Parts: sequence; C-alpha cells; structure tokens
Amino acid sequence: MKLSILIFFCFLGPILAAIGRYDSSSSWSSESHEGRGSHGHGHGHGHGGRPRPPRPPVGPRPPREKTNCPAGWMLFKRPQGNWCVKVFVGQFNHFQSETNCVGQGAKLTGLQTDEERLKVAGAGLQLIHQNGFQQSTLWLGAKRKASCPTIGICAPKDAFEWTDGHTTGTDGFGWHPGQPDGSWRNGFGHEDCALQFLFASGTTSQVWPGFIHGQLNDRWCQYSDNNSRLYACGKLAT
Repeated sequence: MKLSILIFFCFLGPILAAIGRYDSSSSWSSESHEGRGSHGHGHGHGHGGRPRPPRPPVGPRPPREKTNCPAGWMLFKRPQGNWCVKVFVGQFNHFQSETNCVGQGAKLTGLQTDEERLKVAGAGLQLIHQNGFQQSTLWLGAKRKASCPTIGICAPKDAFEWTDGHTTGTDGFGWHPGQPDGSWRNGFGHEDCALQFLFASGTTSQVWPGFIHGQLNDRWCQYSDNNSRLYACGKLAT
C-alpha cells in the first residue's frame, strides 16, 4: 500500500510541474499579444486621430506652343502667337496679292520686328536669284493711316498700320529715309500701301539709287509694273 502511494506521488510531481509551465507560457503569450495589439492600435493613430490632409488639386497643363507651319513656310515666334510666312512669286498689285494670300488661308503679312523684315528680305533674295531677277518689290500687309495722308503729319513709323490682324508694333517698319512720303498720282491718289525693295546684289541697285536691300517704301495700292514680282503671306501656326 505504501509502495503504491509512493509511486503515485512520483508521477504526480512531474505532471503538476508541466501544468505550471503551461499556465505561465499561456499567460505570457496573452500579455504579449495584448501588448502588440495596443502598439498596433497606437500606430494607426500616428496623426493624433486627425485624418490626413487632402492632396492639392493638379493644375491644368499649360497650352501647347503652336509651332507647325506648312512646308516651305518660315516660323516667326511672336508673344501674341507664332506666325508662319512665305514669299511668293507673281506680278500683281497690292489688292491682287492680298487675294492670292487669302487663297492660301493667309493674308499679306506684316513685320513684327526688324529681324522679321530682314528674314523676309532674305527669302525674297533667294527667289530673285532662282528666277533670274535683278530687282523686285515685295508687297506687305500694311496701309497708311487715314490721319497721316502725307509726309510730315506723322512720324514715319506711325504713318502706317499692319493689316493682317495679328502683327503689332512698329519695329518692322524699316523705311528708307524720307519715306513714306505719300506721293500723289492722278487716278491713284496717295501712296497708301507698303512694299519692300529687294536687289539681286543684296545691297543696292542702279534702278532705285539710294535704296538699300530690304528697306520699305510706300506705293500706290493699284500699281504694278515689271518689278512688282513678289508678295509675302502670313498666317497663324498650328
């Protein structure tokens, strides 16, 4: 009997020790889990419980700069919008040249800057050489202001205005000294339109002494002769 009781307690001790270790492990696991849960909960409110501010709205994209011109047309960059220009060959007066430009979806062009004036003169010079001309005039989109019919009433750069509806300013009015003089001719009236003198030499010509290649002059709008061979059209870039 005593031997049986002794054997019983020998087995009971290890069992009770194992149960104690299990309870201790379960308690630690529970506390650890709660600690992690508490830590994770706190992390979710890292902004002090306030929602994140909304992202600022994305602004509209700036408009694409229009730089496309038809083949053979020059691109002139202007602050009010880019402009395409081409010089054409043809013996016409001012009105006929304007009609031809309209057929190109354009108008007789003005000259925004002195640089544009020189570039148009350069394009005209190439056509003079290609066609074997010695000199030519080139019609532009400019007309005399009604308030400035003759020389001396207005300053030279204020006597005319551009007519293409796009060109601005007066920097492109590179007149020959003493022009525009507004000469009068029976059946024509005053010289109310503007053209550019172009010479095969790129400098001067004996036909018009004193004039320099690329300078502007006023002329009767209805006038056309053997030297009226060029005109320049302009339209908006796309």
